[in-house]
Amino acid sequence: MSSPQFLGVHSATIDPEGRIQLPVQLRDEVNLRSPEFRFMASLEADGSICLRSREGFDRWTERLRSAEPRSQDARRTLLTVAAFSAPVKCDKQGRIRVPDPILRLAGIERSDAREVVLVGGFDEIRVWSPRGWDAFAAHARDGLSAGLDELLLGASADGLSAAEA
Repeated sequence: MSSPQFLGVHSATIDPEGRIQLPVQLRDEVNLRSPEFRFMASLEADGSICLRSREGFDRWTERLRSAEPRSQDARRTLLTVAAFSAPVKCDKQGRIRVPDPILRLAGIERSDAREVVLVGGFDEIRVWSPRGWDAFAAHARDGLSAGLDELLLGASADGLSAAEA
């Protein structure tokens, strides 16, 4: 089976129990019926909450941990990542429940505005407050050309021709 391809920008709401309904386009990419399936939620430096598969989260944290932090800042960062990460189960209706402390740190209060934005990031899903997404997306669009050039030049340096990249 191929790896999931989470794509697109989707509006969603948080229900009174604090659950977020995943849109069908995102739900169809994972096997929700698998008893071992779960996302790991982690607060990100850009203000979003990242939902990764457990395997993806393990690979990501292993990369972070293998860097052998030498500075107090690096150790503080690892502790912050651990403190603001949590397993998130997805029920059979495709709803997830991100813990309230992580939601609050991302600027999402489930008692006020119940709106969130879910953004597919290929192998991960980002959860944003609408205001946070709008600010991030505007900045990202402004740098899209330079970012694509950087990615494509990096691909060329890895042995791909410009046509393949």
